[in-house]
This record gives sequence, structure tokens and C-alpha cells, in this order.
Amino acid sequence: MWIAFSTPEGSGFFSVVAKDEDGNTSRSNPGARVCLRFRRVQDAELLRPYGMDGDVIETSDGDYRYRAFIPRNYLVTVLMNLGDRMNYPNFKDSIPEDDVAFADVCHNVWGEFAKLQEGGPYGMG
Repeated sequence: MWIAFSTPEGSGFFSVVAKDEDGNTSRSNPGARVCLRFRRVQDAELLRPYGMDGDVIETSDGDYRYRAFIPRNYLVTVLMNLGDRMNYPNFKDSIPEDDVAFADVCHNVWGEFAKLQEGGPYGMG
């Protein structure tokens, strides 16, 4: 699962997978823990007030540099709190102006996902 989020404190991105600290996947039996993966350490820290309670580990040889292993129910809490506290009408416009790199990435991702919609965004073109 990929989640891009925006809070009053800043914006970020994380990926969630069903994997434990030893790299074991839990495809057939989802475990009690999940792995949150981050490109930027500050994105992990932004989630702490929303319920992310786990040590952030730096992994220089992984596809995502930063990881946190948390109980699955903490993920539910994080997502619920992000949703409950959301107060913007447009996600891309909610990104802080000084986070230019993140805003650029979000606009690019929006454009790529728009290609999936027949006729593109804003109608049947």
C-alpha cells in the first residue's frame, strides 16, 4: 500500500508491506506486525503524532532507506487519525510550499495515474 499524506506539520509518503523484521513475508497468514517504509526520515517522524510508534531503522542496502516495524493495529490508528484530521479540499495544494521536491513528485504521480482514466482527467476529452 502506498500512502501520500499531508498534515499541518508537513507532507510525506510511506509504503506498507506485510513483512517482519527478519524479512519474512506473511502472505498466507497476515501477522500482527507490518513494515512501514520511508524514503525520507522526516516522513516517519511526521506520523508520530498520528500513532506511529516504532523505531525508525536506516537500511542503506534496501529499496527504502528507512523502515519501522509496528503492530498492525497501529497502522489502523495512523490511517484513522490521518483521515480524521484531514482538512484540505485538494491534496496537492496542501503540500507546504517549501517542500518543492515532494510537490513535484506528487504532481508527477498524479499525471501518471491520470493516464489510467479513460479520456484523462476533466472529462472525456
